[in-house]
Amino acid sequence: VLPRWCEAHDRLQAATNMILGLRYAPARFVENNLLIAVGAAEVLHRGLRIDEKPLSKKDFTAIRNAMLAQVPDEHRDRFKGDIRNVPTLRDRLHALAARPDQEAIAALVPDVAHWAKRTTRARNNLTHEGRTPNHSFDELIAVVEVTTAVVLLNVLHELGLPAERQREIVQEHPQLRATSRTAGEWLVSSESNS
Repeated sequence: VLPRWCEAHDRLQAATNMILGLRYAPARFVENNLLIAVGAAEVLHRGLRIDEKPLSKKDFTAIRNAMLAQVPDEHRDRFKGDIRNVPTLRDRLHALAARPDQEAIAALVPDVAHWAKRTTRARNNLTHEGRTPNHSFDELIAVVEVTTAVVLLNVLHELGLPAERQREIVQEHPQLRATSRTAGEWLVSSESNS
């Protein structure tokens, strides 16, 4: 593990620093923790160099040009800067959940799609509106804990931790067991509960 850590340290340093900060010096406000956990997930995704382009260059260029052709000339530059070929936060969260052992992820995050959706909405509401009116305090805590755990599992996966060990950690570590219970309570869609 140590040689792999030395190799991965530079790529993962920002994300691991943020997650360790949450573990050992958490902010007093859940909103700050939300921004740190989601920020760690985003920089980890970038650091892992997961495919960053949702569309091929050819397809993206054709789509962008067709869209820009519909925009009046005086507004074209503004729109041109806003149309980018990068994954959304939701895409990044799905990609991170797909990397570690899937049994470990399923035990930790029973509804990945719902977690990614609610996490994205909470982060966007907080950063764009300054509040999260559609999330309870308990749900925000669940978002922070699950996102933090997904980042941790990705770091362990990147360091070569075997799938069996990832499962053991999720099942045996008291904080991850509690996170799993919280996710099952707050981050599962009503359709999943039926």
